[in-house]
Amino acid sequence: MTPGRPSTAAPSTHSPWTIARIQQTLSSEVMIRRFLLDLTHAPEHEVMNVFTAWQKVAAAIEQHALKAAPEAPALPASVRPTTEGQ
Repeated sequence: MTPGRPSTAAPSTHSPWTIARIQQTLSSEVMIRRFLLDLTHAPEHEVMNVFTAWQKVAAAIEQHALKAAPEAPALPASVRPTTEGQ
C-alpha cells in the first residue's frame, strides 16, 4: 500500500497476519517458542520465508478450529426459553 493511495486488496474478514496473531493462533507454548526462535535466528534473507511458513501453520490451525466448532443451530421459536414470569 502506497501512502496516500487506497489499498486495492480485497478486504478480509480477519485481521492481517502479524507475529502477534501467529503467536496467539499457535496457542501451544512449545510451538510459540519454536516460532519465535525460528524467526529471530533466521538470516535476514530468510525472515520472510520463515514468517510465511509459520503463517501457513497458523492458518491451518485456525481453519481446523473453525471446522471443529460449528455454529450452534438456532432453536425454533416453540422451544426457545422465555423470561416471562421471572
